Amino acid sequence: MVSQMRFGPMVHARLNPAAENSGKLVSTVRREAHRISDEQNLPLVIVDGPPGIGCPVIASLTGATRVLVVAEPTVSGRHALKRILLLARHFSLPASVCVNKYNLNVPMTETIEKEATEAGAGVLGRIRYDRAVTLAQMQNKAVVETDARSAEDIRIIWEKLSL
Repeated sequence: MVSQMRFGPMVHARLNPAAENSGKLVSTVRREAHRISDEQNLPLVIVDGPPGIGCPVIASLTGATRVLVVAEPTVSGRHALKRILLLARHFSLPASVCVNKYNLNVPMTETIEKEATEAGAGVLGRIRYDRAVTLAQMQNKAVVETDARSAEDIRIIWEKLSL
């Protein structure tokens, strides 16, 4: 499906509850996004990949020029980060990391950032847990359309990505 959003087209799919994502579905969505990007002369395609390292993740990395891993400061988030960084390295993709909701577990955030750096990934920043994200969603806004502190965190990371 293609939806027209305020910031441009968004290509997406709908899964039924408990339905399993597949690499084929991700590939179909990604190809359509690139077709629209070429057709409309859009400079950037952002693929929001699923968590984990299965076929859908591999499919989301296909054709990528870089990877931004958004890690959660939990044991499972740390484990998933290690695995996706290995996968990015396998495909020779430069990887960067940011930690979402970092303020919920600062010691784990610091561990994740240290391990990401040791793995050769750049640490672009931290996004704080902020109730303003939910409030923005309830107003049909992206949090970056607000003056929330988390919005500034995201802007800083975006600027670093854009360099």
